Amino acid sequence: MIRTTHWLAAFALVSIAIPANQNVRAAELPLSGQTEIYQTPEGRDYAALSVRLKAEASKQNATPQQLLIMVDTSASQVGEFRQQSLEVVTSLLKQLSSNTKVAVWAVDVEQTQLTDGFVSLTSKNIAKVQTKLQNRIPAGSTNLSSALENGLQAFDSARSSAVLYIGDGYSAARLISPKKLTQLVKNFSQSQTPINSYAIGTQTDMQLLGILALRSGGAILQDGSQASTKKTADQLVKLLSEKVWYPRELNVSQNVEVLPAVALPVRADRATIYLAEIKNNQKQAVLSLSDADHTASVSLDFSNSPKGHVALRAMYLRASQDNGLSVPTAGQTVLKVAVEQFEQRVSAMLVQANRAADQGNSDQTIQVSRALLQFDPSNVAASKLVAVHQVALFQPKDAKAPAIVTELDELEKSRTDAPSDVEEDLIQRTKNLRKVAGEKLSLQVDRAVQDARLMTELDPNAALSVLKGIQGTVRNASDIDPEIRNNLQRKVGNVILEVRARKEKSDNDRVRYARQLAEVEARARVISDMSLEEERLEQLIDQTRALLEDGRHGNSAAYEEGLEVAKAAVDLAPSSGTALANRIVSVAAKQLEDSRYLRLLRADRFLETLSEVEFSHVAFPDEPPVRYPPAPVWKALTEGRRKWASTDLKKDSPSERRIRAALDEETELQFVDTPLIDALDLIGELHNITILPDEIALEDAGISTDEPINLFIS
Repeated sequence: MIRTTHWLAAFALVSIAIPANQNVRAAELPLSGQTEIYQTPEGRDYAALSVRLKAEASKQNATPQQLLIMVDTSASQVGEFRQQSLEVVTSLLKQLSSNTKVAVWAVDVEQTQLTDGFVSLTSKNIAKVQTKLQNRIPAGSTNLSSALENGLQAFDSARSSAVLYIGDGYSAARLISPKKLTQLVKNFSQSQTPINSYAIGTQTDMQLLGILALRSGGAILQDGSQASTKKTADQLVKLLSEKVWYPRELNVSQNVEVLPAVALPVRADRATIYLAEIKNNQKQAVLSLSDADHTASVSLDFSNSPKGHVALRAMYLRASQDNGLSVPTAGQTVLKVAVEQFEQRVSAMLVQANRAADQGNSDQTIQVSRALLQFDPSNVAASKLVAVHQVALFQPKDAKAPAIVTELDELEKSRTDAPSDVEEDLIQRTKNLRKVAGEKLSLQVDRAVQDARLMTELDPNAALSVLKGIQGTVRNASDIDPEIRNNLQRKVGNVILEVRARKEKSDNDRVRYARQLAEVEARARVISDMSLEEERLEQLIDQTRALLEDGRHGNSAAYEEGLEVAKAAVDLAPSSGTALANRIVSVAAKQLEDSRYLRLLRADRFLETLSEVEFSHVAFPDEPPVRYPPAPVWKALTEGRRKWASTDLKKDSPSERRIRAALDEETELQFVDTPLIDALDLIGELHNITILPDEIALEDAGISTDEPINLFIS
């Protein structure tokens, strides 16, 4: 299973692809390279080969058209880490390009879509995502494998796409098998979809995130405690817009074996690092990458390469067991983390070997020390432990420890005559000086140990510094008896182990306390939100009741306001029976008020109508009689009112009136296989009007302006 502290199981071999013969020469891409070499004591060379595109090869912006943001909402993402991730997501959504369609998923045991597919980044959609993330309670473990598989299927293959994972990548319950991981990164590489990560959490699985980024063409940004949210979002936007080249073939010079033995995606903003074993004292090599359209090569000079870390050998040997799948080196940052993990493992094994030596267990000491030498062949401390305890294995169990032999003792054994009084005095004086120096150093060690134990609770790192300083003093003391020096070194070493154990326990307690505090805060926040929601719901219901009571006392407009407040209560708590009942009562009260008002209005209007009928029965005299003008006058009045004959209040312009007049005219047209646009132009010229085609409507109907028509009109 893939984990930062476990070895990967071996699986099928991956061979270096040999480029086929091409008739057309591919374009050359600028590529830069760098090497670090570690040489073992027996003379074997292991290297880290870093390649990246030069800046001029990635000037154009490569912002993806589709972006899937996966936010880890498992139980490990609590407290300040959860708050930081939410702020980064919000800031990132506000800074992304409007041309990018974004989908946001919450990932833990299952995947929950927080957007309706891939949507545009409107303020409404951003606020919706922010609200859903804040309301989601961290729980469960992270099923990252399932999320990535489903995410790849959600993309439209016709558009460029990318994935951004925000979380620690760590899960004790959902491990990814090597076979499944191999197929997963292969699918992402073939679809040219990079998996980028923002690593945040108390325990980030940089190996898994590094493998996903290295094989898919992505990059990793680690959470920085000093970095602001806006700066982090800016870095993520830049990371997502970086161009990625996906070569298909890899070639490297003879005598250089690289892992992974496949062509890896290359970027300009971070290095793609291969692990290599250099044979036959090779001084130079050429590494080339290519696809159907481009080639890139870089010359590597091993003779002037800087010295690499001993971890390169261990990483290469581990990668050789699984053909390079365990190589996580997506940039120098991930390589540095891998080196730190190696050093921590070596330090832990050395502590275990020393503890076994102090307990007199030579078998376990040799076993652990030899295992340590497999990791670090140049480890002097492990070599000494093996040498010393191999001798101890052959000693009888009841044998006494050999006496400490000093240079003065050897000198006395080589003499045949008795020493003089002066010589005896010098010898005694020298022994006294050694004794005094030993007692003085013992006092210094006791004082340092006492100070370190007092400092352990407040500052264990300072205590370790004090102990390491006195340990170096004891190691370099040449004017005391070797037996005293060995005893003091053992004493200081035991105290160092004690302080480290207490420091580790203190760190674990601090992390556990922080996690518990974050969980308590999260629960308190949830309870507070629920209390606020209930209080707000109670206020809305009381407000509705007050408005309905106001309506019963004559304010008819209060019923409408009460209904709106009742709707707001239902929106706040859709599943609340009280809110639903409150809305039903408000609707019924408003309907009854409307019915009463209409019934009274109908009665009033009926009486008014009857009054008008009574007024119409009143006769009026025809004196003096009405005299109407002659017919020519009526005709002139009618012609004068013609310009107001239209019921439209809009005043037409002269051009519009001319067009309307032309539309009322008769015409004769004959078109035989004539393009539609030419027919429209001909009609316009014939009637002296301008005709513009509705291209959008024609396009929706599937008609082109160049399509020929046949039309006969008379």
